[in-house]
Amino acid sequence: MEDEKYKNYLIDLISIIKKQAKDAKLEADNPKEEDASYKNGYLMAYHTVIEFMKNQTWVFNIDQEEIGLADIEPERDLL
Repeated sequence: MEDEKYKNYLIDLISIIKKQAKDAKLEADNPKEEDASYKNGYLMAYHTVIEFMKNQTWVFNIDQEEIGLADIEPERDLL
């Protein structure tokens, strides 16, 4: 039961981070001139976080599909 609580927390957190990362990508692709550098930096932060999370799934032998990370590729989706 305790493991399920942590799994649900992780799934929810990943879902929120993915949505925010995709929103950041849209904003970085269509910035106002005055904040283009900021938007790109913001997007790169999400890229780094998601890339790190995906790498850690390999270390801990966690199925990316099971926690909602399989459908995002930082290099493809956030650059």
